[in-house]
Amino acid sequence: MAQSLWYLRHNGRVLGPFPSPQINEFLDSGDVTPDWEVSLNETDWLTIAESGQFDGMADDQDAPGTKDVPAWRLERQKARQRWLGNEDLADSAVIHDPAKDRQVRQAIGRDHLRTEALLQADKRKRVSMAPTLMGILLLLILGVGIWWGQHEQPIQTGIGAAAACSTPAADGVNWTHCDKRGLKLGGLRARNARMAKVRLDDAQLPGADLSYASLAGASLRNAQLTGARLVGVELGNADLSGADLSGADLRYAVLKGAALAGTRLDGVLLDKANWVDGRVCPEGSIGTCR
Repeated sequence: MAQSLWYLRHNGRVLGPFPSPQINEFLDSGDVTPDWEVSLNETDWLTIAESGQFDGMADDQDAPGTKDVPAWRLERQKARQRWLGNEDLADSAVIHDPAKDRQVRQAIGRDHLRTEALLQADKRKRVSMAPTLMGILLLLILGVGIWWGQHEQPIQTGIGAAAACSTPAADGVNWTHCDKRGLKLGGLRARNARMAKVRLDDAQLPGADLSYASLAGASLRNAQLTGARLVGVELGNADLSGADLSGADLRYAVLKGAALAGTRLDGVLLDKANWVDGRVCPEGSIGTCR
């Protein structure tokens, strides 16, 4: 799937363009800070924090209760407050009301469609009358930008094992930061996989085996994971809003800071799981941490 390319601007200097995952790596390493500006066209600029397009930035900028903040983002802000200990444990317990959950799932679906529509509009704006020439021009700009950036050394890129997003699902696969939205693969097996911050929104993965995989910070909105085996899986700060986990096995899983707005947990095994508020669920916990 094509990714948006972003220009960076700081102290009057313009760099890029770079794909979103690389900017996320710059943020993680501290080479770039949220006050840097980004643009898709070198004309309209926003700070990284204001753009809301990069991991971890939007939650600090939007205040809960703001009229135009999407429902899923408000839930992530609430999860963040629980993570920081700003809510009582009694207030942080997830109470599932079927009617309310249905409304939340509908709101999440509308927000998701709105986000997809904005992304598609951005792609259409970047399509020209001569796509072949534009593609060549973008490659040249990217190559010159990378060469110039390395020459001036404004940013040092990280060195390490790169995610293999095109690699088929298998035990130990590295899908870190990969975009797998809408993936349909019932019975998927990827034990001990590295999937931090992977995008699996709307994925259809019934009966999947992701035991002991790392999905910290992953986006699994509206994902179908019924009957999945998720023993010991790392889901800290993951977004599971609207996901269906009915009948899943989450024993010993880590859910601290996860967003569970509208999440279906019918029959889910939670023995010894680390709950969203940091509690360890006692044995016999089914559907909620008792």
